[in-house]
Amino acid sequence: MLKVIENLSADTAKQLFSVLPDTLCTAFALFSLLDVHRVDGAWVQTEGDSVTALVVSEGQTKAYVTASENADFEELQYFLRTLGGVVVHCAPEQAERLGVTPFSKKSLMELCTLPDGGKQAKTVNDNLRPIYDLLVQAASTAVGTASSTADFQKYNDRAYKEWLSKTARGIFGGYTVVKAVYVGENALLAAGVADVLGDYVYIRDVVTDKDYRQMGYGTDCVRGLCADLKTDTNRIFLLCGDLKTERFYQKSGFVRKGYIQQGIVEL
Repeated sequence: MLKVIENLSADTAKQLFSVLPDTLCTAFALFSLLDVHRVDGAWVQTEGDSVTALVVSEGQTKAYVTASENADFEELQYFLRTLGGVVVHCAPEQAERLGVTPFSKKSLMELCTLPDGGKQAKTVNDNLRPIYDLLVQAASTAVGTASSTADFQKYNDRAYKEWLSKTARGIFGGYTVVKAVYVGENALLAAGVADVLGDYVYIRDVVTDKDYRQMGYGTDCVRGLCADLKTDTNRIFLLCGDLKTERFYQKSGFVRKGYIQQGIVEL
């Protein structure tokens, strides 16, 4: 049975970590719950007292699905059809069982070796607009954008307010860290943003000004985030879509651990 989640919050996501499969695919789906302005709905599938799956609908175009082996995949497939042609993000081994016709995949990379460096990157707690502006300006070409560039292609005040709300809420809630490299006080060269849920850290945004790439500034932001957030229990991961970007992160100790499959459930 699928039940709607009434109260979306970081606490809700943390609770689900303990009852869903402990995988990077699950973590990726759970981190989507933090973006409350873009989440149109989230549902858990239950069997008795057990939670067997999670479905998150975002921006009326995406659905994130994670499920245990005991999930009712026929029910999930039917439910995804009712959402109406959204792009489904799920583990490759679950795509067929969900009836997903895949058309692309993205790599899940996890930090395996804590790198040196990161000392140039400073923690940022306010004046976040320049960071968002850089993300928008560089969205289509930036080496090292951990999250989907599609989220930043439409530049407008509403999009900025939603991004700011998510990021600032996390900063003040203690689960978002922003690192940036500046020249002087105002010239922003690179930035990185990471969210924390339980034992997981998701690096969702990394960007370097196009005039300052290949100089190590983006790498410094990544390594600064890792140095600040890595503990004996933290698992730091990210998502990337091409080999060039993978090589960028490999230099900072990340290793590909799996994939997120993207596809559509045929109506």
